[in-house]
Amino acid sequence: MGEEEVIQAIVEGILFGTHQPTKLHAKEFAEAVKDKFSKVKDIEIEILDKKQIEKNKMGLLLAVNAGSHHEPRVVILRYFGDKKNKKDILGLVGKGITFDSGGYDLKPSQYLQCMKFDMSGAAAVCTSFLALTKKKPKINVVAVACLTENAIGGHATLTESVIESMSGKTVEINNTDAEGRLVLADGITYAIEKEKVNKIVTAATLTGAVVAALGENLTGVLTNDRKFYRKLPLKENTSIADISNISSSRYMGASNGAAFLQEFVENLPFIHCDIAGTA
Repeated sequence: MGEEEVIQAIVEGILFGTHQPTKLHAKEFAEAVKDKFSKVKDIEIEILDKKQIEKNKMGLLLAVNAGSHHEPRVVILRYFGDKKNKKDILGLVGKGITFDSGGYDLKPSQYLQCMKFDMSGAAAVCTSFLALTKKKPKINVVAVACLTENAIGGHATLTESVIESMSGKTVEINNTDAEGRLVLADGITYAIEKEKVNKIVTAATLTGAVVAALGENLTGVLTNDRKFYRKLPLKENTSIADISNISSSRYMGASNGAAFLQEFVENLPFIHCDIAGTA
């Protein structure tokens, strides 16, 4: 991938975030991606609507969407440039929260600013996918973008709810504002079970902790593979579910977010990019 393709991908990703949150919901995001990709040769695109998401038992994504009257979507992009090695597939999974109110764990007013950018992970994987495949490389790539709003409503998920994920693991929702890792978890499972990826990169505006640690100009990268960096910390325990969606500690928020996602990657090589600052 050349410098020109990288720059174009960055610009296109930024442009997604310039839309008003009242006009770019999951459906509109998915349609924009479809319009852009449908004419590109050798790329397959599939969009899952709410009924298909329910059929796939993506309970965590549906739990985040429960308070919104805008239905969720999952965008899947496929490129197979190395058909002789179809078992070697890179999976890109992006968080696409079109607006994040925090749910019942409502954000303070000052933190609601810029929450239309909470879909930047999904924008990043889609535009990176396009840049990566423009040169027709001999690789196989599948991108999965999980799209929803995190809103407050009469049907919104309540704190202390226990939700079954697509993987079958149960998650105790101790903070409805830790929603990004929930949609990513189902996206990871979908990529593994349905698309048969064997390595995963996630991108998400996941934690404020990464901004506190690294500032606004650096992306936090965490992995479970020593070839890339260092081991992630162990999961947080919960007495009523397999895992909790937040840590019992106020510290290490970025690492704990990545450790949550690690629970769903099934021991595959995994890199998580927390772009909360750089988005």
